[in-house]
Amino acid sequence: MINKSLFICYSTTNYQKVTDIFIESLNEIKVKNINHLLEEPCKTLLDQTGFRTKIWYYSVTNKIKHLIDTLINNKTDGIEYFIFTDCDVIFFSKNINEWLNLEYFIKENDKDIFFMRENISNDVNSGFFIIKNNSNIYDIINFFNKVYYELQNTRIEEMRLGDQTIINNLKNEINYDYIPNEYTIFGENIFDKNKSLFHHAVCCMDTDDKIKQINVIKTLLFE
Repeated sequence: MINKSLFICYSTTNYQKVTDIFIESLNEIKVKNINHLLEEPCKTLLDQTGFRTKIWYYSVTNKIKHLIDTLINNKTDGIEYFIFTDCDVIFFSKNINEWLNLEYFIKENDKDIFFMRENISNDVNSGFFIIKNNSNIYDIINFFNKVYYELQNTRIEEMRLGDQTIINNLKNEINYDYIPNEYTIFGENIFDKNKSLFHHAVCCMDTDDKIKQINVIKTLLFE
C-alpha cells in the first residue's frame, strides 16, 4: 500500500522540530512518494504558537487548500491512494506488514475515504485519512472545497477544532468509514502494540510536549 500511495502533508517552519521526526519516520518505512508543502508564515502570526492560536488556524486552513490542490493535480497519475497526514504523525517500521491488512480492509470496503477516529469516539480525527483514487474522487474534492469554504467563513468561536470541527459537521455528505483503531495510536492510547502503524501526537501544549509524547510511545511500543 505504501508504494501505491501519495503521502500529502503540510507544515510551517515554526513546527520544524516535529516535522523532522515525521520525515525521518516516513524514511523509516521507505515512503518515496511525498507531496510536502513547507511554508514560512509572516512573523505576526508567530506571536503565539500552539493549539487555537493564529498560526494554528492558519495552518489547518492552508493544509486543506494544499490537499485540494494535490488531489486535483494528481487524480489521473496512476496513484491508488492519497494519504493525508499531519506532521505530528509518526510512522513505525515495527509492524510494517500490517499495511497489507489495512489495505485489504480498505479494498474490501465500499467507502471512499477512511478517517482516523478521535480516540474511541465516532468523531473523525482530521490529522490522518486515506482516500481511494477511484471514480468518486471528484466527490471528495468537492467535499474538501466545501470544508475550505467553511473554514474561511466560520467564526473561530464556532470551530474549536478548526478543520476537524467542519469535517465532523459535514462528514455525512460523503461515503466514509474509520481506520480500525488497532492500526493507530491516539496520543498515549495504544490499542494494539502488535498492529500499530502510526502514532498521532495529540493533547499536547506545544512542539516540545509532542516530542516528549512521541518518545514515550516509542519506548512503550518497542519495549
